[in-house]
Amino acid sequence: MTYALRTSGLVAALFLAFATTPATADTVELFDGTKIETTSITFADGKIVLADGRTFDRNDVRRVFVGTERAVTGDRAPLMAGADVQDLLRTADAAREQYPDVGAITLIDHGDWTWRKDGTQVRRTHAAHLIMKEPWKSLGQISEFYEEGRERATLVRARTIAPDGTVTEFDPADLKESKPAGSFVFFNEYKTVSGQLPQVEVGSIVEAIWEVETHNPYDENLFFPRWYFGSTEPVLSSKATVRVPQGRELHYRADNFVGGSEPTKRTEGDYDVYEWALEDIEHIVSEPGMPPVGEVVPSVAASPFESWDYIYDFLGKFQKEHTEVTPEIEAQVAEIIGDTTDPEEKIAKIYHWLQREVRYISIKGSLGSGWSGHPATLTLKNKYGDCIDKATLFATMLKACDIKAEPVILATYGLPEDDCELPTMFGNHAITEVHLNGRDFHLDCTGTSFRYPYFVLVNHGVKTINVLDRRIGQVEVPPADQNALDVHMKMRLESDGTLKAIVKLDMNGSVEGIMRQILEQINAMLRKMVAQQAINSLSPGAELISIDVTDEADLDTPLKVTLKIKLPEYPTEAGDLLIFEMPLAKLVKSIGALTALDEREFDILSPSTMCLRQHIELQLPKGYEPKGLPEPVEFSTDHTTYTASYRFEDGKIFFNDDLRLNERRIPADAYSALKQKLENFGDFVKLPLFLTKAG
Repeated sequence: MTYALRTSGLVAALFLAFATTPATADTVELFDGTKIETTSITFADGKIVLADGRTFDRNDVRRVFVGTERAVTGDRAPLMAGADVQDLLRTADAAREQYPDVGAITLIDHGDWTWRKDGTQVRRTHAAHLIMKEPWKSLGQISEFYEEGRERATLVRARTIAPDGTVTEFDPADLKESKPAGSFVFFNEYKTVSGQLPQVEVGSIVEAIWEVETHNPYDENLFFPRWYFGSTEPVLSSKATVRVPQGRELHYRADNFVGGSEPTKRTEGDYDVYEWALEDIEHIVSEPGMPPVGEVVPSVAASPFESWDYIYDFLGKFQKEHTEVTPEIEAQVAEIIGDTTDPEEKIAKIYHWLQREVRYISIKGSLGSGWSGHPATLTLKNKYGDCIDKATLFATMLKACDIKAEPVILATYGLPEDDCELPTMFGNHAITEVHLNGRDFHLDCTGTSFRYPYFVLVNHGVKTINVLDRRIGQVEVPPADQNALDVHMKMRLESDGTLKAIVKLDMNGSVEGIMRQILEQINAMLRKMVAQQAINSLSPGAELISIDVTDEADLDTPLKVTLKIKLPEYPTEAGDLLIFEMPLAKLVKSIGALTALDEREFDILSPSTMCLRQHIELQLPKGYEPKGLPEPVEFSTDHTTYTASYRFEDGKIFFNDDLRLNERRIPADAYSALKQKLENFGDFVKLPLFLTKAG
């Protein structure tokens, strides 16, 4: 399966496209568009030789068109476009018997990279899938993206093969182009070409070969192939082939291979070829909370560099220029911090200002601006920029306050975690690293709603590339109580069964930032509707009386939310007893989804730590008392803790609990102990209270 996380570079497996034309002459088409007619073509030892003796390395040729009355002399297999139809059908028949219950089977998943001697590159992918179930017909939607002005994307071939062998070709002229879409504004040169293959039904085979040529590289020395073997569907053949000019070094790392992970090596003409191949890869069965699939399947990453020095030098020259303090930046900083003298307060004021006053708009035209940002003074002038622009401006504004800081690159939660031991440019985000009083910490001013010193949790715990400091770092993971939601409930149960409650929500960390962002996006009327929908799950006829929120636009003040609600006929009557379930018990029960499996193959990975605390006071009707209360509970593992206790005093029941996830990653071998503890926890929160009249 070709993952989206293969970023810009997954391209076709077959080396050259072969096609027939009505003409009897043979034609060689080069990557610059030049077409050379010849009366014969010989292919041998990685070279294409024309009738007049001119010789081309096959990596320099886009296509060979062969006249209908001749054939290529020599090994023709590398010139074939697409797999043999009968071979695919036979393979598909055998695969159906082997994997009868899956949604799709990937028959071919090949990636091929060529780093030419002039620094230009070609990346190809060849994928063929057997559709087994209706939802997987979406695999007939094909797409590739490229950077206009630097890359050219070509659909070499795409087709649908019916079970009876009927082949329906897709016309590349029907491809549609589009720009990236999302919640942010983008103005860059990236484009996506996409199309829908025809006649796709259950039982069909869909096949596509893409080629992306980087004809205008940012730097001819930057070459970073990356490939993932396997998916949530079984893969019969997965292969990564990397060609580099002889004499060029290629460093690589291979993860999650069982047995040997060394590539086979061979020589083709003037190129050294490295190839990793796996067959009959079992599909990944998804587990709740597991890491990204790309992190658990076999994978290969390659780089021309053994150390980070070249990348640090290349990007550092941009970042040094872009973080120059100018009079305009000094003036803006002075206006923001006013007469503040405390460094921590200066950081907070600038952090809040950048979130609110500099919009997220991405305008990119080069690798320098893509990985090093635009000059800070330009971002300040425009009052807009993307993550690296804002991180660069933030570092520069702190520099104007004599506070050391640098922009850093990272791959956020959701992408496979990379330990950065192999120097590659693998990342999708940029934030700022700050150094103050011997403490190193990070801030992300991309968002609009995070109170200092908090930032969005998808950054927590991941590796960072600090170009200016020339080192690999790591984002700190906050303690659980710095990413917490505190629920304070003061409830009164009336004699008619009506429950009236005042619910106060206190929060910090990413919980606060996310809640603030949600509240900013909906007006007061819509807030009430959303809150009403939330409490409807607590009891039939639940009514929201009011909702009050502190000023969500004020990043200097903690966010607090207060709700007043009424739940009619809340307890269940059972003879002389009232059965009372704590209102938030249903929410806490959702954690039990993590214990649904008897055992786990994969770790549990969360974006960050978390803490949920409840503080409940329940005033009982006059004359009622609890018929016993659950005993206090306490459990602890290396990764989670939970405490809870009840007490009855002066006609009131008091309940306090504290649930913490103290680590982002829980190893699979720790699951058994965790499962037992969480099941005990689940049993505890399910326990209702039994209320009876005194005496």
